Amino acid sequence: MTGRRGPGLWEDIPARSSILRLASRPARKGSYVVIALGSNVHIFARPHRRAELARCFETILGSPVRTVELPGIDQPVLIASFPGGGHLSIEFTDSAPDDEQPRMGAWLELRADDPAAVLQAALGAGLTEVKHPGHPYYFMIPGGQVFTIAPTS
Repeated sequence: MTGRRGPGLWEDIPARSSILRLASRPARKGSYVVIALGSNVHIFARPHRRAELARCFETILGSPVRTVELPGIDQPVLIASFPGGGHLSIEFTDSAPDDEQPRMGAWLELRADDPAAVLQAALGAGLTEVKHPGHPYYFMIPGGQVFTIAPTS
């Protein structure tokens, strides 16, 4: 199977790799279905972080978060709704990762017209700024999850 070279981290990924979930269209040989990231994110946090996570997102978003009971999930889930669309749901479990340092897992991206103002709101809510050479707008929420703020344009 031949590979293709991709930018950055992607080296010699097979052309029909299930990692990228590319599916060929039978009508047009060689074309691919585009898969995109959705606008909803689900993360896990420890139960003792509930109040501070609700407060942090209410401060950053300027609107209350919702609490939702879902079947099969022991504790109510927090839902933060973003003005530009999409939701962040937070499920609480004692086995969730928890740290006072930035986690080295996935970092989530927020989009804003004024990234500096959103960062200032996050810092004003008592959140920790994270320094990274990618760009100047990163912060950490309680439990170690990191968010970056990118400009909308």
